[in-house]
Amino acid sequence: MKSIVFFCVLCFSTLNINAQARLTKKTFIADSLRIIKTKLVRPQFKFDNRITFLNGQKLSISGFEAGVLLSEKLRITLGYYKVADKFTSLSKRIDEVDHQGQYKLNYGSLNTEFIYKNTRFFSLGMPLEFGFGKNTLNYRSKVDNTETQENSGFIAIAYFGLSGTFKPIRWLGLKGAVGYKKTLYNQIKDLAFDGIYSSIGLSIDFWEIIKDYKMYKLKRRYYKNSNSIETAVDLITD
Repeated sequence: MKSIVFFCVLCFSTLNINAQARLTKKTFIADSLRIIKTKLVRPQFKFDNRITFLNGQKLSISGFEAGVLLSEKLRITLGYYKVADKFTSLSKRIDEVDHQGQYKLNYGSLNTEFIYKNTRFFSLGMPLEFGFGKNTLNYRSKVDNTETQENSGFIAIAYFGLSGTFKPIRWLGLKGAVGYKKTLYNQIKDLAFDGIYSSIGLSIDFWEIIKDYKMYKLKRRYYKNSNSIETAVDLITD
């Protein structure tokens, strides 16, 4: 009789444990789906470095962007960029002395990008950007470094092209772009900023960071015996 009672208790305990395990798995999946659900708005940030040409000389344009990604398709950001280079391709002879050009450019930008393909490791897009700011050109003597009066004014620029992002980690990507830039307006006469440009930058998706943190906390809550380091690595590399 005792054996029968023990057997019944053992069966009931096993069934109860299995039922609790199924319930835990079911609620974990439901909570996970709520976390990973696609968001309408996701915060974005990018450090950017561009290479372009002005009067045949290579110039570096450095800056950053911050904004949002809408429905995984449309990226809208505001940015700030600057150029400060010696203008070796532009020179003047003033009072029998050679002078070398000095160029500065600072502008804010409205950046949009339509993402037409997005996979786990790669995404492809078409950026369209508009920059508005100030550029300055003066000349420095090669003899005594004295400078001529600055010639400065408002400038408006447009960028368009193709972009690609490699994402070894979901929230961190290496982003490259190539395209064409066009000067829409420049108060400095005869100084067009037209030509091909290339870009490479570091893109950060803050929502993916938040999502990984929430998933880490969720797994630790449901599976208390799991290894915390292993859980973190699995989430980051997934």
